Amino acid sequence: MTYHPDREIAHSDSENYSKFQDYPFGFGKINVRGDLSESMAFSVTAERDNILLNGLSFTLFNRTDNFRFEFGPFIAIGDRLETPNTGIIGSIEITFPGIAFLSFGGSSTLGSSFDFTSSSSRETAEVKLGFWLPYIIPSVSVSTRSLTWQKQVEEASLTLRDTLTKFQVSADFFVKNVPIIIRLDAGYEIYTRNYKLGNTESTDELNAWYSGLELVVQVSKPLRLSAGLEIPVIYSAVEPMIAPDFLWNIIKANFGVVYTFFKD
Repeated sequence: MTYHPDREIAHSDSENYSKFQDYPFGFGKINVRGDLSESMAFSVTAERDNILLNGLSFTLFNRTDNFRFEFGPFIAIGDRLETPNTGIIGSIEITFPGIAFLSFGGSSTLGSSFDFTSSSSRETAEVKLGFWLPYIIPSVSVSTRSLTWQKQVEEASLTLRDTLTKFQVSADFFVKNVPIIIRLDAGYEIYTRNYKLGNTESTDELNAWYSGLELVVQVSKPLRLSAGLEIPVIYSAVEPMIAPDFLWNIIKANFGVVYTFFKD
């Protein structure tokens, strides 16, 4: 479910290409984290995302029994190696062990949206509430990610803004001493691209009810594998844009490996 990166005219304004043009997008994340002390740790993350494109972040986080704080800088760049933008990322989690947890966080580019140092800006935000119950951890969350960038079209500047907002409920199922965790997700997402050229402005919007499944297997003490799938079950486009014909053109699938190094 990704807008074509080279599109300069809204599907809503196009006479011949009003149908959503799906675009195969490869995404992923590489994360390295380690402890600096009993309560302090660091995390370095390189990530490619269909909304935020390419980013690198470094954060420090402090954890206690009831609180967890994470804070640090990020640098982001588009696929055409444009001038990168920099910003701050952070989150706070309040925990009542064995009962509930609440977290909220986000990120934002520093300075104005566009200046001589960058032609793009990005913002994220998320709030999540969860509970610990026997064999299950249910949670609800709201998140949004957006990227705004400019490109030159003839003698004018075209401003594009991609935004994905998700409302999600999840449930993690686990059994003590069983090395498998299953997470089920369901929710509603709103995916828009806004086009602004001079005084003309248009917006494409694709909406979907989706479901997801993720399986995590602890193969050995240091090795953990995960695999997931997210499928838009019911989707629609705000007219005059037309929704894609085939469901399988807009699914999301992932596979991951985690390896932990233990001290002797």
